[in-house]
Amino acid sequence: MSEDDFLKAVYHALDYGCGPHPMSSLLGNTDVFSWLNGNMAISTRECFEVRPKAVKLVSERMVFPLSLMHANDYAARRVVLIGDAAHTVHPLAGQGVNMGFGDASVLSRIIAEGVAVGMDIGEVSMLKKYEAERKVANITMIAVLDGFQKAYSLDFGPLNIL
Repeated sequence: MSEDDFLKAVYHALDYGCGPHPMSSLLGNTDVFSWLNGNMAISTRECFEVRPKAVKLVSERMVFPLSLMHANDYAARRVVLIGDAAHTVHPLAGQGVNMGFGDASVLSRIIAEGVAVGMDIGEVSMLKKYEAERKVANITMIAVLDGFQKAYSLDFGPLNIL
């Protein structure tokens, strides 16, 4: 796609949106968001009053390789890995950030429990509880995401249509 065609596609998306607007047969085939009044949200059918102006692309479009990595250990004395420091996954459906949120949630709960009973928050035995809980969940999600990525990367003739 040329730079001009790319900019035209961006303008079209800004002016008309991407894809059909959500519809519901429960509401008489009207726009799902039609119940929102003017002050609460902009109609999904409205365009920008003055659309943003893209003059030119400032760099070549780039491609980044998909990566899949997982740390052997998440916790050591006074050190904990969470989120992308502990694991990286293919960028499918935003699951990498969700895994990181899960890490942060579990770590904060375990630290709060440790503080409640007077433990040092850097104590390795406490931090290993976080590792034990999150490692299983993260490895499971990594396996699922890697399976999806591999399934959609197959170049097997007629099966690609599926």
